[in-house]
Amino acid sequence: MRKYNKVISSTIIFLLSSSIILDFEIKANNEELSETIHIETNQETPFKDVNGSYWAYVPIMELVKSGYMEGYEDGTFKPNNYATRAEAASAIARSLNIPLDDDFQLKAKDLSPSHRYYKEIQTLAKIGVIDNSDYFRPEEPLTRAQIAKMLALAYDVEVDEVNYTSFEDIPDDFWAKHFVESLADVDIIQGTTDTTFSPYDYVTRAQLSVLVTRGIEFQKKIEGHQLAYDYLSKDYILTVNTSIEWTNEVVQLVNEEREKVGVQPLTHDVELTQLAIIKAQDMVKRNYFEHYSPYYGHPWDMATLFDYEFTRFGENIARNFNNPKDVVAAWMASETHRENMLRENYTNIGVGIKADVNGNYYWVQLFSSK
Repeated sequence: MRKYNKVISSTIIFLLSSSIILDFEIKANNEELSETIHIETNQETPFKDVNGSYWAYVPIMELVKSGYMEGYEDGTFKPNNYATRAEAASAIARSLNIPLDDDFQLKAKDLSPSHRYYKEIQTLAKIGVIDNSDYFRPEEPLTRAQIAKMLALAYDVEVDEVNYTSFEDIPDDFWAKHFVESLADVDIIQGTTDTTFSPYDYVTRAQLSVLVTRGIEFQKKIEGHQLAYDYLSKDYILTVNTSIEWTNEVVQLVNEEREKVGVQPLTHDVELTQLAIIKAQDMVKRNYFEHYSPYYGHPWDMATLFDYEFTRFGENIARNFNNPKDVVAAWMASETHRENMLRENYTNIGVGIKADVNGNYYWVQLFSSK
């Protein structure tokens, strides 16, 4: 078995201004976490036209169970009917779980306050998912291009001009081009074939249920810090830790050491942990072991790139340690690393762990003051 030397780094302090001090140390496998919805397909269905073998059974049942969509009085769901603009607005607005009661003034002349989905449409107009224009056309069917824009705006998908997906029937000057391609890149929407999108095709109620479900799952990953938008690469990257348990143990061990010297414990910062994961997997991906990333630059550059706010910032890194106790003990045995962990003016901590293809672990501790 090949032996690897265990490595940790050293520390320097940078003074960028009279008010910001940045304390730094200079010297995984690809994982995907998927959200799954489980509904027993042999259970009774409330709809005569949707049984357990129907292709969109699971998302339909999930949205109905959550109160985001509903069936008809005759006991049907009519999955193959085209979804109206009002129905789409209702499903999306309800799925956002935000208050619907509001005095926001809709301009739509073709929409009465007594309309079944008035509050939902009103809410989407208020938050900018739909235009607050003179006409909404609530009972018209919705095209695939139109739903792409609504989904992107509703679920906060970053829309940019750098996309891996393209479709032959979406020209460069098409109004929804970047909405469609950005959503396709994160698998919220797909083409009708490998090369076409069919932007003018109408969306069925079954398709709407699938698209809304994917939007919800995407939003959960963002809110759960399992995905991050990389403003440098113009793409979303997975930020899944190798071991949440190890991260929690490192935080606990550091706070135990701080308690011994009478220093306030650090708050486990999930955003800082996400940054630490990004740094750890960047070292694995680009095969380096330094505080300066050949891609992101200095640690504070990376923090700023990902919109993390701080007044002070510090970093410890290590590799080839196989458990939290050993890596924390090694950091504590180093004067510069120990100083970082026990620094009194730090308030927050994040810990990221990633393994390379040989199973060697890269450890990143990030510290900040808020």
